[in-house]
Amino acid sequence: MLNKETILNELISISILISSKSSLNDLLDTVLLKAREITNSDAGSLYLKEGNRLIFLITQNDTLKDINKNFKSYPIYIDKHSIAGYAAFTGDIIRIDDVYNIPKEYPFSFNIEFDQNNNYKSTSMLTIPMKDNEKEVIGVLQLINAKDKDNETVSYSDEIEKIVESFASIAAVAIKNVQLKDSIKRAHLETIYRLSVAAEYKDTDTGSHIKRMSKYSEIIARKMGFDKNYCELILYASPLHDIGKLGIPDAILTKPAKLDPDEWEMMKKHTAMGYEILKDSSEHLIKFAASIALTHHERYDGNGYPNRLKGDNIPIEGRIVSLADVFDALATKRPYKEPWPLDKIIDLIQVERDKQFDAKVIDAFLDSLDEVLEVQRRLSE
Repeated sequence: MLNKETILNELISISILISSKSSLNDLLDTVLLKAREITNSDAGSLYLKEGNRLIFLITQNDTLKDINKNFKSYPIYIDKHSIAGYAAFTGDIIRIDDVYNIPKEYPFSFNIEFDQNNNYKSTSMLTIPMKDNEKEVIGVLQLINAKDKDNETVSYSDEIEKIVESFASIAAVAIKNVQLKDSIKRAHLETIYRLSVAAEYKDTDTGSHIKRMSKYSEIIARKMGFDKNYCELILYASPLHDIGKLGIPDAILTKPAKLDPDEWEMMKKHTAMGYEILKDSSEHLIKFAASIALTHHERYDGNGYPNRLKGDNIPIEGRIVSLADVFDALATKRPYKEPWPLDKIIDLIQVERDKQFDAKVIDAFLDSLDEVLEVQRRLSE
């Protein structure tokens, strides 16, 4: 087993290595391999959380070199009956010196089926819940049969447990980042498909408006303290906020004058239309976009549409995009109006504090105004 200084230096190198992985499969393989190297473990497995289950995705075993060739992924429930399930359920680290002699009063037991089928003997085991920056368990790392310098099986030490716990947290963040990137790629493809369903309609919003308001939304979210993943999510999902306008007649969308009552009622339907287009997706990003599409015209005082939601009952993504969208609409020339001067826009936003807009969102927007204006300048028409 490596000494403490060597392990710490190795952790730094490993952090850089796993952060560079763009493929989830490559990342998982590297995470498990490196965890085994720094603990000198003969074998190990890695599970990722999916709903109320863990998906057993990868296993490695130096004694059974060809184990991966016949390995098939399968799920286990997150509960207290299995060792990995218990770790995910409780968030606790489980260290066992001999898995064949687990005390009977423990709620979990060791499944000996793998050992029996492969003529293998599991002894020591270290099971670590992989927690991200928000302390959410995203998977489980399980190491088996630590070896000493004479290649004899030994127990995992307190020191190694602490080191692997830190390593698991680093790996969890890297895994979540790759998962988000993969989700975004899939979502982009799915968006193209979903837009094709509405191909008979025409969108009159410019690409520049879409880019600006999505960047504003990201800036506001970041200032409000949301993590990088959430900020990326709102950046990529917010451009779909007005997708429902694809179902609004061009005569209404492009009318260079105030809409009459009937036209306005038709225009307001774009929120529900957008939600209907997006709501049934299996992708988190698209579901997130559906929420934005439905709620970005709700008002903090409950006088918005379509559902007259009030206060924090409006999802925060809807509250953020509402302000970003209005700011850009006021600051931009439209067929029916000239752009407003900045001071007039700020005055209006302040007047609408806790009326149209959430005060917390306003404060984050104003605190980031220099950055917002730089985006506005860079992405001007």
